[in-house]
Amino acid sequence: MSYSDVNNFSNQVLRNRSFQGQVLNGADFGGADVRGCNFRNAQLVGANFIGAKIGVSGRQIAVLSAGAIAICLVVGDVVTRLILGTQGQVLGSRSWPFVLLLYGVLSVAGLAGAIARTQPPTSKIGRFAGTISAILSGALLGFFYAGTATNNNSQAALAGMAIGGVLMFFVNSRIRRQFAKVAIVAARSVATYGAAFLFSATASTFLNTHKLFWGTCFGLVSLLYFWWSFVSFSAIVGEIRKAQDTSFRGANLADAKFDRNYINLKSKI
Repeated sequence: MSYSDVNNFSNQVLRNRSFQGQVLNGADFGGADVRGCNFRNAQLVGANFIGAKIGVSGRQIAVLSAGAIAICLVVGDVVTRLILGTQGQVLGSRSWPFVLLLYGVLSVAGLAGAIARTQPPTSKIGRFAGTISAILSGALLGFFYAGTATNNNSQAALAGMAIGGVLMFFVNSRIRRQFAKVAIVAARSVATYGAAFLFSATASTFLNTHKLFWGTCFGLVSLLYFWWSFVSFSAIVGEIRKAQDTSFRGANLADAKFDRNYINLKSKI
């Protein structure tokens, strides 16, 4: 088989295939379906991509969507259990410090998540807020699972909280895969909704005991967090749309031919 035949991929369905690091100089991908393909660090000097379908594959969208739903269910279950555990606790009880801790963590996580969503992607404030929200989301998971595994041992729960926060910080700062980004946004979105749910439950308690002032205050705060949670959940859709489609990151595209504007392609490289 000649060299030209080996590198002739024209009009073929190549979705989600990996060509990472391969030498494909002069290869013909004209009219091929290369959605979801990985060309990272490949040699594509003079390659032809005219008429090729470049973009996100349906499988990528399905995997990311399923992952986001799974994360929302897991984190939602944890947050719900933690909130229900605070019900009936009174000032001065042994569990009261943990009630205050839950209020603080959910409040800050929700606020930070909202800030991260409303800031531009290049904003230092947005990135810092997103990191804080991710850390606190991981801390909640660590607190719950460590406490559950040790029959509600407070020291173990706090240790798990610290470990969960550190792990989430590592994932947020080091892992750049889109699945990790979607998972983090999903976790902090649920934390924001958890804060809204906690404040609304508190408002209901005050209103039922005819403490209208505090009931109204917590009710207004809950409405604010409900709005922030809506904004945060919309960020999940945004992250899925940013899914790494046909990746040319690090590839040598000298003299490669595309029938789309190079500026648009550059955002994928």
